[in-house]
Amino acid sequence: MKRSVMVVGTIALLLAGLAPAAVHKGDMEVDGLGGYISISSDGGGDEDILFLAARVGYFVTENIQVAGVGEYVSLDNSDVDIYGVGVAGKFHFMPDKQWVPYAGAQFLWASADMGGGSTDGYIYGPLAGVRYEITPTTDLFVEGQYNLFGGDLDDALDDAWVIMVGFVHQLK
Repeated sequence: MKRSVMVVGTIALLLAGLAPAAVHKGDMEVDGLGGYISISSDGGGDEDILFLAARVGYFVTENIQVAGVGEYVSLDNSDVDIYGVGVAGKFHFMPDKQWVPYAGAQFLWASADMGGGSTDGYIYGPLAGVRYEITPTTDLFVEGQYNLFGGDLDDALDDAWVIMVGFVHQLK
């Protein structure tokens, strides 16, 4: 009896990795992601940074997703707030698996309030991550982005690596 339970349990675990993921052509989804960094240094320059973003995406094929993006970044100690809106595209490498790695790019128009003034420009760059299906309509994901700044933002801000965690909810 114990042996039968072990065999059935092992088969169930092996098949769990073959469960169809939530990534399919024609699916629409909403995701929210965020991150927080607190930096302190001996010579000053301490900084608390909050990243928040939301996307609404649509799968045009089994692998390719396009999305509208809204983003907010707050650098508390520097008194900088950045608001961005734009588009992103992602290629999902194994859409039929429970773990789905992806890579893509994004482009956002952005406005930054910096102390007493404001400036405009754009944010662009590559992104990559992996998502894991929790339920048939909800995924957890971790994403890394390399953000480059252009326009007047390039004069005020340096490029940035960003790591975010979030949830995806599919509208089926």
